[in-house]
Amino acid sequence: MARGSLKRPRGAALEMPVYICEYHDEALRCLHHAIRRRRMPFSDLTMVHLDAHPDLGASATMSAETIFASPHDVYAAMRTDVGGIAQWILPAVYGGHFRCVWWIRPPWAVQIADGDYAVAVGRAKRTPEGAQIAPAHRVPPRAPVAGAPVHGAAAPPGGAVALGAGLPDLGAAGELPEVICISCTEPYFVEDGIYCPEGDMQAAKPLRLLVSQLPEGAGKEAGEGQPGESSTNSFCRQPEELVTGQPWMLDVCLDYFACGNPFLRQTRPAIAAPFAAVQNGAAFRQQGVADVAEFLASRDAFDKAYNAVLKAAIADDAEADADEIAIEAIGAFLPAEERETLLADLRSALDEAKDSELQEILEAVDMVTLPLHPVTEAEVRERLAAFDAFLGRILPGGKPAVVTIARSVVDGFCPMRWHCMLEQGVLEVLRGRLGELEVLYADELDAMENL
Repeated sequence: MARGSLKRPRGAALEMPVYICEYHDEALRCLHHAIRRRRMPFSDLTMVHLDAHPDLGASATMSAETIFASPHDVYAAMRTDVGGIAQWILPAVYGGHFRCVWWIRPPWAVQIADGDYAVAVGRAKRTPEGAQIAPAHRVPPRAPVAGAPVHGAAAPPGGAVALGAGLPDLGAAGELPEVICISCTEPYFVEDGIYCPEGDMQAAKPLRLLVSQLPEGAGKEAGEGQPGESSTNSFCRQPEELVTGQPWMLDVCLDYFACGNPFLRQTRPAIAAPFAAVQNGAAFRQQGVADVAEFLASRDAFDKAYNAVLKAAIADDAEADADEIAIEAIGAFLPAEERETLLADLRSALDEAKDSELQEILEAVDMVTLPLHPVTEAEVRERLAAFDAFLGRILPGGKPAVVTIARSVVDGFCPMRWHCMLEQGVLEVLRGRLGELEVLYADELDAMENL
C-alpha cells in the first residue's frame, strides 16, 4: 500500500472512524484496515461487542496459521464456511489483536452464561470426529466473496459440519490442519467442537471473556433476564474502568436491538419459543462441561427424543399415548423445577403449529435456539436510549479508537423493516457522544487502499 494513501485531510484526525459492514465477519477486515491506518494499535485491544450472538465460533477446516499468512484468505474462508459469519473474533484473538472481549447480550440471548472467564485461544489438531460434532453455526447460506472459490456454503442435513465445507487446508497426507480452539468449557464451545484444554494447545493466547447484559443504570433491560447477576461483576458496576488507559473497539450489530432468526422465516415466534426453551433448558446445558464425552452423549440422546416428538407430530398418525411418551422422554432431560412448565408450553405449541411450521423447526435443528425477538418502535427507541446511556457511563474511561457497525440484514438476523431506523439511530447516538464521525463502508475499502 502506498505511503500516501495513509494521509488524511487536515482536521480529519479529530473524526471518529466508524465502519459499516453488512455481514458481521467483515468487521475483522475493518479492524485490519484501522490498524494499517494507524488508528489503533496492533495488539492488546479490548472490544465491547453488542450483539444478539456471541460470534465466538471457529472454522473446523481453516488452518489457524492462515491468520498470519494471508488475511485475505481468512476473509474468503469466513465468507464460504458454513459458520463464517460467527467466526471473526477468535481469529483476531489468536492473531494477537484482542486480549479482552466483552459480549453485551440482549435479554433474549442466552448462548453463554454471564460471567468473567479467563481462557486461552490457541491451535490444535482436530480429529475427524471433533470436526463433525460442530453444528452448522449461526449462519444461513450467502453470497461468496468476489473471486473466492465456493466450498459448500450451505449446511449439510442434520446440522453437522462437513469436512469438505469452507476452505480446507489439508496436508499432503490428507490430515486435518491445526485449527483455532478455546479452553472455555461452556456448552456453546463444546457443542461447536472448538473446546480444547489449554495444555493441549499450541501458541495459546490469553483472553478475558466477559458476558453480561447491558450494565445496570444503562437502561430498562438491566434488571431483565438473569436478575442480580450483572451487579456482581465489577466490569458491570464500573464499565469505564475496563477501558481506562486501554485502546478499545466498540462493535455494534443491529440485531442487538431487533433480532430475527433466518432459519424460522415461516414460523410464528410464539410457536418457535417453546421449542427453543426446551432446547435451552436441557439440564446438561446449564453449567460448564466437566466430561465432554458424557455431555455429547446426553446431547445426542436429547436430540433423538426431541426429533422423535417433531416427526410424530408431522406424521400425525401416532396414538395420543405414544405422543405423550415421546414428550415425557424429553422431560427426562429437563430440570425438575422447570419441567412441567416447559412441557406444557411444548404441548400447546405442538397442538397449535401448522405442519409447515413443524417441518421448518425440524429442519432448523438446534438453530431453533438462535435469538428471535420481534420488537415495536417504542422498544427500539428504548433500546437506543439504553445504548446512549451506556456510552455515557463507559466513555469517561476513554473514547474507542474505532467503531464497527454490522447491519446483518441480508442474512436475516436484523429484520429489514428496522434497518434504517436502527442504523441512523446508532449513528446519531455516536455523534452525540463521540463528535464528528468518519463513516467508512466495508465494500469501499479495496478502492480506498488502491488510491
